Formats: sequence, structure tokens, C-alpha cells
Amino acid sequence: MNVFQMLRLPDLVSLLNLICGIGSIAVAAQSDSFGFALILLLLAAVADGADGYIARRFKGGELGEQLDSLADAVSFGVAPALLIFLEFGVEEPIVGIFAGLYAVCGVLRLARFNSSISVPKAGFEGLPITAGCIMLVTYLLLGESFVIVDVLLALTLALSILMVSTVNYPKIRNIKILAFVAAVFGITMLLYFIDVQYMRVFSFLPFILMLSYLFSPFLKIPVISIATSKDYGNRKGAKAEGRKEKQ
Repeated sequence: MNVFQMLRLPDLVSLLNLICGIGSIAVAAQSDSFGFALILLLLAAVADGADGYIARRFKGGELGEQLDSLADAVSFGVAPALLIFLEFGVEEPIVGIFAGLYAVCGVLRLARFNSSISVPKAGFEGLPITAGCIMLVTYLLLGESFVIVDVLLALTLALSILMVSTVNYPKIRNIKILAFVAAVFGITMLLYFIDVQYMRVFSFLPFILMLSYLFSPFLKIPVISIATSKDYGNRKGAKAEGRKEKQ
């Protein structure tokens, strides 16, 4: 069968995720628009969440799970690693080592999920790669006044370890919470085009949200418990939901 005939609506959204990841790398490599490259990764994250939602509403195709994993590997593994290296690694070669480690751990995280997708679990084993990328992006969006290379390296190392760890991270199931997070990302992206300084200030909100999720397995955070409740309706097929739970 022609591969284009196998594509379904959720697959097209996964391809948008991939295109945003590739675009982010291209922008960072060919211009000084580092901020725009970060914004594209936020857009990729929104697309990554949207294709899972769409897959639960519409019939997914045969390419779904594999296409989603490949797109995630590029947008949330390779792209942030290259952005960090291009922005901070020219004069600090050690940055390349940490960035490379992050990309490797992210791909390993996805590969481990794909190899155990048939085993149902209550949460994510290890930090989801999308969450790791967004954690880096929201920190970098704070701007030069707050971004310190040593702190960035420590954060990159911590995220790399958490992605391949066996720490159990919760699955956010509450549709209202997911909509709120998507709105926060959307406002952040909009403010970038309106006024970068406003965006810098607003970026503290998504940064704190992601920091809360990062520490959620170690601290009892009430909002995380609410967000994991299954109040958004019955699942529409294990395969459709499994598409997103591999991150």
C-alpha cells in the first residue's frame, strides 16, 4: 500500500510535530533567532499532545505509534540537544557532551517504551521525553538574565538521568488541566510575537508548571493528583491511547 494512503488525521498532526522539530533546528543553525527555535519546540509539544487527543476521537492508522515515536525522537530528543549545542557549545565543548547525552537518553527512553508497550502501567516509567524537552525550553525562554550555563548543564544531566530511570511519573488525564497547559503554551508563543519581554515574564508560569511535574514523583503535589484523575470520559481504544503513553 502507498504510504500516503496509510496516513490518518492523527498521523498528519504527528508530522506537524516532526516539521516543527526540523524547523527549530534549521532556524537555530541559520539565524540568530534562538527564541523562535524554542517557540517551535513548544508548538511541537502542543502538536504531540493534540495527536493523542485526536487519535482517541478518530480511528488511528497503522503508522501511528511508530510515526509518533520517530517524530518525538527528532523534536524532543535531537532538536533540543542541537539547540543547546549551537547556542552554548561553541566556546564550551563540554556542552556538546551533555547535549549528546540528553539526546541518547531521550531515544533510549522511547525505545524502552516501544519494547514494553504491551505491558499496561499506571504511569510513565521514567520522565517523558516531551516533558524533558519542555523543561529545557521553558528554562531557556527565561532569557540571559536567568540562564546560567552551569545550571543548564546540571538540568540537562538531571533530565537525562530521569528519562532512563525507573521513576514513576504520573499520566496527566484531566482534560481541563491539559487544556490549561496548552493555553499557557499558546499564550507564551503568542507573546513572543507581540513582545519578547512580556514573554520572558510570562515564561515563569510554564517553567514552574514543568518544575512541579519534574518533582511530582518525589513530592506530594495536590494539583498533580487532580490532573491524573480519569474524569474526561471513557477511553476509546487502548491502541489510540497507547500512542501517547510512549513518551
